[in-house]
Amino acid sequence: MTVGSAPGAVSKGRPARRVLLVDLDDTLYRVHKIPEIVKERIQEYMVKKLGIPQEEVAAKTTEYYLTYGTTLAGLVAAGYRIDYDDWHEFVHQGALDYDTLLQPDPSLRDILCSIDLPKYILTNANRVHTERALARLGLSDCFQGLFYFENVMELAASHGFDTAHGVLCKPNPRIYQLVAEQLGVGLSEVIFFDDSVRNVASAHGLGALTVLVGTDKPCPGADLALPTMHALPAAMPELMDQPGLVHEHHHTHAPAAAVEQQGGGVLAVPAAARGTSGGGGGIAIAVPAARVPAS
Repeated sequence: MTVGSAPGAVSKGRPARRVLLVDLDDTLYRVHKIPEIVKERIQEYMVKKLGIPQEEVAAKTTEYYLTYGTTLAGLVAAGYRIDYDDWHEFVHQGALDYDTLLQPDPSLRDILCSIDLPKYILTNANRVHTERALARLGLSDCFQGLFYFENVMELAASHGFDTAHGVLCKPNPRIYQLVAEQLGVGLSEVIFFDDSVRNVASAHGLGALTVLVGTDKPCPGADLALPTMHALPAAMPELMDQPGLVHEHHHTHAPAAAVEQQGGGVLAVPAAARGTSGGGGGIAIAVPAARVPAS
């Protein structure tokens, strides 16, 4: 693999990269109708199920999103009691026609499978939305694991975060630290891809090499800016290896030395396998069988 031994301009002089951490919505794909639908459903939920006056929801949605990372996190911080499964069903899978809105992306699949480094999804969205979107894009088996709302909250709770009164989500720096610990790597060994400037800036501040997706204009906190993930081979050729390598060796490139297979397509990374990065017992990381802004 060429990463580290022959670094490109972006990674020159930096620690060797061991893991790609990739956002889902508006990063792996971009369909403008999806965030529009999600925003409408969030505001509808706030009115119908939380009793917030219609004239207040637009301002609250923006305020909570900007202050807490997602509207959901803001609502919980403000004291609203929310059934998380009901929220995600109403906002995501109950509102989106995945078969119509998303289509397979074989060219992106080729790019991802040509990178001989383990790749993980990190999204604020829930498991069902994440798995459905990846399946429609044809990218499910391009990733060694998924970090989504449910298992991030489990991970947070196992490390003392008060999940009864708060939601851990990007851009909170703690989420990147916990995920890196779980994967047994330092953040200086991570390449992080996201469409959000503040998410990228937060990870960059912790030492990750960051790629802002959705624009070709760099910004503070982003080491690189790409209009889409399809521009990755030209922008970071040092990442590219022979096509299909990751797919062919799906479990051999996991960063942890020991990975236990559990039922239901879930991997748990034991604490002993995480080197010196610390952390408690293993936490479940979903492996595909098959973020929506403001959520």
